[in-house]
Amino acid sequence: MQSELPRLKAMFAVAVAVLALAFSAGTASASTADATSPYASQAKQAGLTTSQTAALQKEVNRYLAQTGGKQVAANVIDLGGKSLMSVALPGEAHPRDMTDGVLVNVCDDSWADYGWFCAWSGTSFTGSSIAMYGCADYVIPWTANGSWENNQTTGTVARFKDNSGFIGWEDEGAYDNDWDAPWYWVHWVRNC
Repeated sequence: MQSELPRLKAMFAVAVAVLALAFSAGTASASTADATSPYASQAKQAGLTTSQTAALQKEVNRYLAQTGGKQVAANVIDLGGKSLMSVALPGEAHPRDMTDGVLVNVCDDSWADYGWFCAWSGTSFTGSSIAMYGCADYVIPWTANGSWENNQTTGTVARFKDNSGFIGWEDEGAYDNDWDAPWYWVHWVRNC
């Protein structure tokens, strides 16, 4: 058995080297896939680095899993019914326009355009945003405090629902807002 020990050590070293090579190839493939995604050139034109592009895509993928919808730009998810989610780059106060104005963010500049209900991931109308237009229940993927603004037609009431669909609170009707709203209990907003 003593004579087998050097051979076993050599086999173990080869196995470790093969695993390390396979792991690094898998990592390279993943980052290469991110860099060649359909929206990577859009992110590059917006001035994002490769690591920022990968972080943004990871955030978009997380939101897609939580809210559904379809990615239509590097940082935009179409939720249907004219409603969009604009994703801010991690660490940035607002989403960048990566579509050269083709897709207009109605929750841009920290306020909701008339006719819209906007929800933000951060307080004081910052972070990623969900622009709600069509009357529906919209998934709220955030659990920390954020903010919202109801700038729909006068008197339109938004309802905030918990994970059971129970209406836990409703606003005063448009126009209304909250600079520091607790999202931890809100799972859906019905904007009308």
